[in-house]
Amino acid sequence: MIQWLSIDRNTEQDEKGEKSMSDTYHFQVNLGGMLDVLSNHLYKSPDVFLRELLQNGVDAITLRQKSQPDWNGGKITITVEPGRRLVFRNNGAGLSEEGIHRFLAVIGQSSKTELVNGKIPEDYIGRFGIGLLSCFMVSDSIVVHTRPAVGGAAHMWTGLPDGTYALEPLEECPVGTAVILTAKPGMEHYFQPRKVAELVRYYGLALPVPVYLSGDPERLNSIPADFTGISRSQLLSFGEWLFEEEFLEAIPIQTPHISGVAYVLPYRTASSAKGKHRIYLKQMLLTERGDTLLPPWAFFLQCFLNTRGLRPTASREDFYEDGALSSAREEFAAAVRRHLAQLAEEDPDRLKGIVSVHAEAIKAMAVWDDELFQLFIDYLSFETSEGLMTGAALKRAGEAVWVHSVPKFKQLKPIFMAQGRLLICTGYASDQELIQAMAERFGLPFQPLREDDMFDTLEDVTAAERQRGELLLRAADEALFPFECQAKLRRFLPADLPVLYAMSDEVQFLRQLQSAQESSSGIFSDALASMLSGVEERPLATLYLNLNSPIVRRLCTARDTGLLESMVQVLYVQALLAGGHPLRGGELKTMNQALLDLLEHTAGV
Repeated sequence: MIQWLSIDRNTEQDEKGEKSMSDTYHFQVNLGGMLDVLSNHLYKSPDVFLRELLQNGVDAITLRQKSQPDWNGGKITITVEPGRRLVFRNNGAGLSEEGIHRFLAVIGQSSKTELVNGKIPEDYIGRFGIGLLSCFMVSDSIVVHTRPAVGGAAHMWTGLPDGTYALEPLEECPVGTAVILTAKPGMEHYFQPRKVAELVRYYGLALPVPVYLSGDPERLNSIPADFTGISRSQLLSFGEWLFEEEFLEAIPIQTPHISGVAYVLPYRTASSAKGKHRIYLKQMLLTERGDTLLPPWAFFLQCFLNTRGLRPTASREDFYEDGALSSAREEFAAAVRRHLAQLAEEDPDRLKGIVSVHAEAIKAMAVWDDELFQLFIDYLSFETSEGLMTGAALKRAGEAVWVHSVPKFKQLKPIFMAQGRLLICTGYASDQELIQAMAERFGLPFQPLREDDMFDTLEDVTAAERQRGELLLRAADEALFPFECQAKLRRFLPADLPVLYAMSDEVQFLRQLQSAQESSSGIFSDALASMLSGVEERPLATLYLNLNSPIVRRLCTARDTGLLESMVQVLYVQALLAGGHPLRGGELKTMNQALLDLLEHTAGV
């Protein structure tokens, strides 16, 4: 047996010609530790061994095609003895005895690394020279039968995980290479024909070299890498077959770095969703995740893409972040933009259908891309006090106020409707940026809501009305005092809205400070407490009582202070909930007690 990995110490001659030990040593590699890194840290699953065998097989066939331009009969055949043995054979270049010692016995040395000045040509998949070691995750030995296509003797190489290997001549062996694996205990399921076929289709569906199971004439992989000239209906049919999904649209992608199809999902997805893609590197599956290659707004797409000119990570399960990857990402975005722009001209109804389902993604795209903003803004919808309105309708609407809070919008919507004013909700992703961009680019009179100004526009009551409501206001102030809130009497529309709760920016800040102080401890809590103690006079929130409301007018005539306090407390909590304000300690309890008091009062009447 030959030692696979060893430690050597160099010798040098001194001035007298005698040998002396130098201080230069070779690293000693613990192969067992290396295998642990491969199985537990580098690769996510043992099934990558088949990917590595496919990769090496395709590269060997590519090498033979380069050296023999007239030869075009490359294929890979896999023989499976269920639960026991697997023979992975390619009829590629094969290895000479020298090549065996150089490339099979040295970790990190790839047979492709020196083909073009140390750089791997584009048509080779592999680069790191450690792929064969992945076979040790499923087999306790790796046996290689190989005969070089350029002529020469055949050999059998046997590698073991202890770092030793044996090499012996072989009489019967066709041109190419066969890798023979024997199932480890617990790995027998990888040595089943159905499992092998599944992994071949998963990793190598787009490979240009045909792959067969021995005895089965049906090719396991048969997908073209180039979709140029294929019709939309054919692309959609392929997507349905591959992803088991009926997509809304198929977007062909053909750029210097990427070819394939991006499919528009038929349902709305969240921006945090992680779609299952098929992303290949040189026609070998690299990853199902798209967050490295695809732009962040592409969550509404599911892609089948083959990439070129990009660098994989050592695990071959992601891309290396560099300039080429950035260029590929921009190319993809530009291709999607071009297709959507083409739809706007040729089939606007289809584009409207896509926008209606994926408004969130389209809005995210439009925020970051001026071209897409110009293209889509008229189609995009925004929630307003007049219902959903498109960008085109908003352009015609004239003045509008926008509020960046969904609960606040819902609270103020009926007021704006009653006043005949337009309120836009920008509390959803990208809406505020788009509304501001519309105001700037088209000169539209859109302004943000200033809450203090909003409530100052409420109609004041007369002195006589204030006098009639004096008892109600006193009872309200008494009931609201524990909650740092005061009551004011106003008139506003609609009449069926009895109260409005308003909190200035100063009040909101102090309450957030107090909440942080109550939930913290130690020095930080003490510091917040010190800041709060420095506020001499705490500003109050305001509960506006609507004199247009029949409820409030009836309360103005009541003379039972206890009844008034209970009613005000119920209306106060109602206003908090309507405005989306969080309930602080004691507020919900107070409302429940107020309701009980009202029930008792009613029973006593």
